[in-house]
Amino acid sequence: MKTISTLLIGLIFTCAYSQIAIIKDKDGYTNVREFDDVESEIIYKLLENEAFWYNYDDFQNEKQWINVFIPKDKFCVNYSKDMYLKGYIHKSRLLPIEALEKALPMEVQLHFESKVFNKTSHIIDGNEYIATKIDGRKIWGTDGNYPKKEISKGMFLVKNTKIEVHRVLYSDLFECNQNIEVYKNKDTYFVSQNHNSDGAGTYEILWVLTEKSGITQRLVEDLDKEQFY
Repeated sequence: MKTISTLLIGLIFTCAYSQIAIIKDKDGYTNVREFDDVESEIIYKLLENEAFWYNYDDFQNEKQWINVFIPKDKFCVNYSKDMYLKGYIHKSRLLPIEALEKALPMEVQLHFESKVFNKTSHIIDGNEYIATKIDGRKIWGTDGNYPKKEISKGMFLVKNTKIEVHRVLYSDLFECNQNIEVYKNKDTYFVSQNHNSDGAGTYEILWVLTEKSGITQRLVEDLDKEQFY
């Protein structure tokens, strides 16, 4: 077994088309509308510290309404093309993650253990050379080839509190690297593992957690595909 990361962490989550944000609203929630108009139907309410993707081009072009992409599954376990709710929020309510306060050194640590990937321990969809699914789930970290390493155990250490990562939340993650950072808002931490891959199939992971409640979200994004459009 090999420890692949025991580092202090902070967050920066970037890609060509979308980035991650939370809301800034004194009411503790923000309305998501179907279209970019204040009279448009409200289709969802984003809560404080609930992470989501947004259209970076909209934000940079100073549009008043920003296209957002909210995962229907807060842990992105069941991957599908229909896994995101698309809508709009007003720009004044959007707070990019990188605008948040950085966590103190060693305030949060991530401990992942890895092992060599063993095909005989899994149910594989594919053939001898190409795998399309492992144990019925999307493969994060490769572009069709078999993974070289898999996670065997995961844990966060928030101050002095241990938070175990359930196997369901790491068993589809392969070829993880050590590019990790953290930001925080009040008692909530936003942890990112950046540019994970074996050279293809690059992806990023965002973990949202608190010392009291543990992991409250896991967002995973494929950086090699424009999955929002």
